[in-house]
Amino acid sequence: MITGAQSSAEEKQRASNQLLRALIEAQADFVRGAEPRDAFERMLAVVLELTGSESGVIGEVHQAPGATPSFHVVASLPPDETNASWELPVRPELPGRELRDLRALVGAVSTADGPVVCGAPGAEHTFLGLPLESAGERLGVVGLANRPNGYDAELIDFLQPFLLACGSMLIGCRNEQRHQRDEQELRRIQERSAERLQVVMESVADGVWELDVTTGQMFTNRRWLGMLGYDEGELESSFATWSSLCHPEDLPESMRVFNEHTTDALPLIEREHRFRCKDGSWLWILSRARIVARDEQGRPLRIVGTNVDITARKLGEERLRALVSTLPDIVFRIGADGTYRDYHANSNLELLIPPESIIGTNLRDLPLAKPVLDKALMHLARAIREGTLEVFEYVLDLPHSGRMHYEMRLTRSAPDEVISIVRDITERKQTEERLVQQEVELRRHRDSLEELVRTRSEKLLQATLELEEQQAQLIQTEKLASLGQMAAGVAHEINNPVSYVMSNLGTLDQYFSSLAPLMQLQRELLAPQDEQTGSAPAEVLERMRELWQREDVEYILGDLPELIEESLAGTRRIKEIAQSLRSFAREDSGEPQLVDVNAELASSLKIVWNELKYKCEVKRDFGPLPPVSCHPTQIAQVFTNLLVNAAQAIETRGEIRIRTRHEGNDVVVEVADTGKGMTQETLSKLFTPFFTTKPRGQGTGLGLSVSYGIITRHKGRIDVQSEPGKGSTFIVRLPAAQR
Repeated sequence: MITGAQSSAEEKQRASNQLLRALIEAQADFVRGAEPRDAFERMLAVVLELTGSESGVIGEVHQAPGATPSFHVVASLPPDETNASWELPVRPELPGRELRDLRALVGAVSTADGPVVCGAPGAEHTFLGLPLESAGERLGVVGLANRPNGYDAELIDFLQPFLLACGSMLIGCRNEQRHQRDEQELRRIQERSAERLQVVMESVADGVWELDVTTGQMFTNRRWLGMLGYDEGELESSFATWSSLCHPEDLPESMRVFNEHTTDALPLIEREHRFRCKDGSWLWILSRARIVARDEQGRPLRIVGTNVDITARKLGEERLRALVSTLPDIVFRIGADGTYRDYHANSNLELLIPPESIIGTNLRDLPLAKPVLDKALMHLARAIREGTLEVFEYVLDLPHSGRMHYEMRLTRSAPDEVISIVRDITERKQTEERLVQQEVELRRHRDSLEELVRTRSEKLLQATLELEEQQAQLIQTEKLASLGQMAAGVAHEINNPVSYVMSNLGTLDQYFSSLAPLMQLQRELLAPQDEQTGSAPAEVLERMRELWQREDVEYILGDLPELIEESLAGTRRIKEIAQSLRSFAREDSGEPQLVDVNAELASSLKIVWNELKYKCEVKRDFGPLPPVSCHPTQIAQVFTNLLVNAAQAIETRGEIRIRTRHEGNDVVVEVADTGKGMTQETLSKLFTPFFTTKPRGQGTGLGLSVSYGIITRHKGRIDVQSEPGKGSTFIVRLPAAQR
């Protein structure tokens, strides 16, 4: 035991050796993985024994940012099981004041710059607090208590190896804890990565596999066999299964590529081959794989790869090859240095060099004129540099074909490559030359033709004006012809009201003759007394009564209003017919007018009523219509023609239905009859001028032709629906006036 300054040098040396042995053994156990607390307690026990201290503590100071510092007990003698961590006081006891226990000592040392010694020799309580530091960082505190002779600087020097050992072991503990935390975090990361990898493997559209080369066992995702139509677990995941599914024609080459990779002849497996599906069909699969693990002798242990379904791409390539094989052009792949890498050309095309020599040949080695070569190289460089489509033409003199014209198109297909399409445009050039010659000749004829065209244009204009005038005359002629055909009917229609008006006037004359004597007697009765002729009023009244009864005046007075009303109705009927005829026969004004189509239809019915009333029943269904901008007399002529034709199509007795409606932007008029109908041959000629189905002398054949022209000029349309024996329906569409 070290007793302070009175200790002999021999005792100090023995004590120092004993301490060093204890430290070395504790550190050796710590390095071998022993429990750190045990190593610290053994060292603390030796220090208590050598210093004669009653108790001691070794602990680690934890200082988290923004938190109260704490002291974690690593070793304590005698053992303190109450609390392994002490919260350090915010204001620790200052050195020099009497400390109560080791906790207060630790709190004082945690903020002191060096060792803390309290209590004089012989005092009841003595304390020594030593900070554990490394690289300027406060790691922990060693506290000793109750040494009989107290603590001095010599004892502090003696304990320096112990402090170094404690500091290094605390650093080791921290590193070990950090290492354990890092390992735990790494395991968590690996577990999360494995979970994500599993999710990715199950969700990717490609087959992912790992081959154990030594056993032939394969570890795959669901897609590996799923793309072939097999369910999970239906086939064994092994190299033997892979070989059995590979197409017999592709298997030898695939095995060769596999063996070359395993012997390091190929850095990567990349192979397109066919695999059999569950339904017997074949899929094209692109397999890529590489060795990921080897044994100590360099032999492969594991290979990881992917399978990609490229069937659609292969089919597309086959279609593209079939398409390219039909092209009359020559297609080249040319590198940036001008070297031909691939080509396609029909066998009947003449080339500058033999086909077998093209690949690997440079543009500069071709027998090309220098201007052509310079132009080709300039466009090649621009296409690769700027990515533009380059097009230029050039001429070659070939041994067998003579002078040929070509067009070359260059477009970038890779950073150092272009696709070139060369097209024979000789025929086009020859055609262009012929066109130029023809254009020169045409120019010679153009001047003479222009004068001829001007002359004919003037004649055509004059003919057009004459034709328009004749057309107007034709419309008026057809209108008058229609009036002539309807003249007898119109006369008969007027004659009826004229007859009963005249009859009523005769009856009124008789009534007047009967009433005249009665009126004379009334005049005598009403005359003043001095003007009477001598007859007494009573006598006059008696004569009036006798005359009233004899002439039946009661009947006459009752019949007079009816006679007058019938006569007025007859005169109104005559007036309406006259107005309708006047409107129908009048010349059109130059400007169109806003017309009520329903009113025009009603007027037309009045004109042709005599043609209709004895053969058919007319049913009207007039809907509300917007006005139409038109020439009213021309539209009335159309309606008149349609109504007369409908009546003439009915042989005995039938029905004509007139319906109007507003449909979209059109005013629609339908005139349907129950007549004999028309054949398709008749319908095809229906609107041809002078075509008629009536007997000779009964029709001009102009009615429907003129009607068609009128409706067309009004931007309208006239359609016909008819079948033999089922009647006909004429549908007229006119654009409604824009409001």
